Amino acid sequence: MEEIKARTLIVVNTRWILLSFIGLYCLLAGSFFYFSRFGLFLSPSQQVLLFGTLAAVVCYNLLLQFYLDRLVCCFRFLNLFQIVLDLFLVTVLIHTSGGAASWFWPVYLIVTIEASFLIEERREVWLVGGFGGVLYGAMLVLEHFNVLSNVRMPFVDPELRHDHLYLVLTWLWVSLLNAAMAAIAAFFMTVIRRETDAVREGEERLANFLDTANDLILSITPDGRLLYVNEAWQRTLGYTAVEAGAASFFEIVHPDCREQCRVEVQRLLSGDTLSPMEAVFTAKDGRPVIVEGSMTCAHGEGEAPVVWSICRDITERKQTEEQLYRLAHHDTLTGLPNRILFLDRLQQAKALANRYRHQVAVLFLDLDRFKIINDTLGHPVGDRLLQQVSHRIVGCVREVDTVARIGGDEFTIVLVNIDTSEDVRRMGQKILKTLSAPFIIDTYELFVTASIGVSLFPADGESLDHLVKKADIAMYHAKGEGRNNVQFYSPQMDENADKRLLLETSLRKALDNREFRVYYQPKVDIVSRTITAMEALIRWEHPLLGLVAPGEFIPLAEETGLIIPIGEWVLRTACHQNREWIQQGLPPMRVAVNLSGYQFQQKTLLETIRGILDETGLTADFLELEITESVIMQNPDFAVSVLNQLRDLGVHISIDDFGTGYSSLAHLKRFSVNTLKIDKSFVRDVEIDSADAAIATAIIAMGNSLNLKVIAEGVETEGQLSFLSDNKCDEVQGFLFSTPMPPDRVIEFMREHGGLAKAG
Repeated sequence: MEEIKARTLIVVNTRWILLSFIGLYCLLAGSFFYFSRFGLFLSPSQQVLLFGTLAAVVCYNLLLQFYLDRLVCCFRFLNLFQIVLDLFLVTVLIHTSGGAASWFWPVYLIVTIEASFLIEERREVWLVGGFGGVLYGAMLVLEHFNVLSNVRMPFVDPELRHDHLYLVLTWLWVSLLNAAMAAIAAFFMTVIRRETDAVREGEERLANFLDTANDLILSITPDGRLLYVNEAWQRTLGYTAVEAGAASFFEIVHPDCREQCRVEVQRLLSGDTLSPMEAVFTAKDGRPVIVEGSMTCAHGEGEAPVVWSICRDITERKQTEEQLYRLAHHDTLTGLPNRILFLDRLQQAKALANRYRHQVAVLFLDLDRFKIINDTLGHPVGDRLLQQVSHRIVGCVREVDTVARIGGDEFTIVLVNIDTSEDVRRMGQKILKTLSAPFIIDTYELFVTASIGVSLFPADGESLDHLVKKADIAMYHAKGEGRNNVQFYSPQMDENADKRLLLETSLRKALDNREFRVYYQPKVDIVSRTITAMEALIRWEHPLLGLVAPGEFIPLAEETGLIIPIGEWVLRTACHQNREWIQQGLPPMRVAVNLSGYQFQQKTLLETIRGILDETGLTADFLELEITESVIMQNPDFAVSVLNQLRDLGVHISIDDFGTGYSSLAHLKRFSVNTLKIDKSFVRDVEIDSADAAIATAIIAMGNSLNLKVIAEGVETEGQLSFLSDNKCDEVQGFLFSTPMPPDRVIEFMREHGGLAKAG
């Protein structure tokens, strides 16, 4: 319907042009004839007919101009009706302008073109062309028989109207030419319509694609007027197409990036190619919408350039990235910075301190006896306590300082722009005083103290890790000094960090009352199945609780400092036992003893080991010391020195729990070790976990490349054994061969298996 209206209006406007030309011609021709020797040759009735015809055309053209909507609804065949009416009126015009001699017969061709434009069916157009010829022939016949009065035209022989041959030839010429015009015009219009339909369908598909696209698509003028926005844009920003058309693109862009967008649009209009960019729109409801996309410029001939933009809403992605960044850089429980962000802030503080010649203080704070609260009252209470503690600490420091939680009940603090160490001490005392007030959690009234260690930059070193480590050492010294105090790092603390003389009655009595037992578990050569060593494992036979697992009392021994005498006792007992086995005729083998981090840092470690070897009569090559990877990596330079001395002594060195620390190939080359011991956490799932299998394989390959023995602990299944054997692991240890056993059972075990271990 709308298409019919549009075509009819085009014809109406064309008809006005045609009428203007005909009217102008009639006016000029009448003027010339009036002042010529012929004068006006039309009779009054003919003049009335001529002008009446023109008036009729004007009238119905006005009706079509102003009442087209009603006429289209009322008259189904409106287009056909106006074409037939035009043919009749053209015939009258030809009659009043000379009939057979009239020059107006080409107007039939114009009406035929009009028909081809208004009517889609080619047959109907042909009929119109033929009908025009019929009307013209009928007029000639009626004039020939004087049914219609002839109009005498100057310059024309009147007898031509009665010349049959002339009339027939004239009719044939007009009729055939009109028919040809009908065929040609119908063909052209068919082609034009087909191409127009194809273009329209393409535009509709493009418009549908743009409207249904998930991306935000828009076009603007150089001054920012919105020409087009798709449905995704409207849906995302909340504007309708009408509202968007009345708004400016730069008004919708967030003020923070508005000027940048103006600059980028001008660059684009000047011919530059833009890279993808981010911007922020302001939605109708005021919320920011972050988008990412690109812009391009379309230049049409003789038309103003149009800027097109396609972008996508990345607000959720940005929010997710911010959340992930927060999760990666903040502690989820307290919201404080975590270790990663803490080290970044410390690096920034260090850079500023270098520039402005200030000091930076690193405080390492550890809550005293927090584990007791956590274990007795439960983790929910412990978590809420940590949240309140973090809130109090933050309230003590300045906004420029940083408070971080790096795990458990440990907090680190960076104090910037420090002039004297006394300022740091006052801040530490302020924190301790704040924490000394009771904490009310649910129905519990809890009292918490803390120990704080301090290291200063640049006095205590340049390395971030060393600053934190030295603050940690100072914190342990504060605990050794009775807790709830502030201690500054000093070099003397390196060897004494483990000396925290905290009396624990039961543990001290256990050593005095000989409640400790040493069990042994064999290490087996994976190829020959020969037993190469026995690892000494301590057990506590408590008089009330029974057998206490090492995991329960070893941390307590480390916290109280009793790990030193206990460790020496285990070392002495294991060496003495191995010497007895050799004397009883068992095949010579090493005995492996775990060395704690506290023991490893003792200045007297070498003297102690040498004294025990001399005391028990065991040669150093039958002693193996297992030191965890994390202990060695706490201070690699110190570790290198100690390990070199142990190597010179002839002791076999094994890195325990390998893979859980941060050592690298470069570090291993520096360490004087003999064996790498793969942590059991990686051995447990080598059959089903590709990641664990890859780690175990890499450790074995690293050990082989450095000519180190590699042993895997925690081997419990034949599948694990097969995997380790296939990957060239040297030794294994675990329940697959034997559980830890008392010394007398070792003798039976060795004699039963003849020094060979059997899986099962």
